[in-house]
Amino acid sequence: MTSKDTIQSAVNDLTVIRRAIEKAGNQDTGVPPNAFAVDAGLLFQGICLLITAALIVFELVSSGSMTSIMMMSANNTEFGLLGLMQVAMVMVTLLMCLYFIVWRASRHSGQSFQDYIIRNFQYLRNLSLISDLLTKLIPLSLVVLAGHPEWVAPLLSLYIADYLVQGRFFSMSARVSLVLGILALGSAIGQYLLHSANLLWPLLLFAGATVVSLLYLVRERLAQSAAYQEA
Repeated sequence: MTSKDTIQSAVNDLTVIRRAIEKAGNQDTGVPPNAFAVDAGLLFQGICLLITAALIVFELVSSGSMTSIMMMSANNTEFGLLGLMQVAMVMVTLLMCLYFIVWRASRHSGQSFQDYIIRNFQYLRNLSLISDLLTKLIPLSLVVLAGHPEWVAPLLSLYIADYLVQGRFFSMSARVSLVLGILALGSAIGQYLLHSANLLWPLLLFAGATVVSLLYLVRERLAQSAAYQEA
């Protein structure tokens, strides 16, 4: 190989390395690279979106019955306890569903469950999601039991903002996640200052963030399918 060929080969190698670095830098999407993980995210977040949409429709059709029942807990502790039990049951069911979906995805990918979580679902590592949800549910419960259900909606919006800023659960770029997190935080502050107890606002925030997340997941899945077909 001549010196000219050696130089040309080195230039080509540098070009390949530069493109790889640029590609890695542009992959700040918050979307797992594994196709099975993307499918798992699509399935679970799709389920969450359907449930949220059903709650939004119910709240609109019933003229805010969920909010009204929640506000009744200020004078009736039994309503508050019943509501908290229902929330806890839904959370446990969704968590079981999530871990089952991720476990199935790990089986299909041929990786161990723990390794799969570390590589694709960092927020599930060491049961951190369960711990985080518990630390959020406890102050929410104390607010209800203390007779201040009007703070529930702002707290829920604050929790959504926290998840967006931390980059948990939702699959999107860090920039978009931060912008949506700031908007959710502003909504939480606005609800608190305006004394708005309407549960419709945090439901709409969660639905909007989930839609954005699903769009990122769908785009990644389409890109993976196109790459597979080209190969």
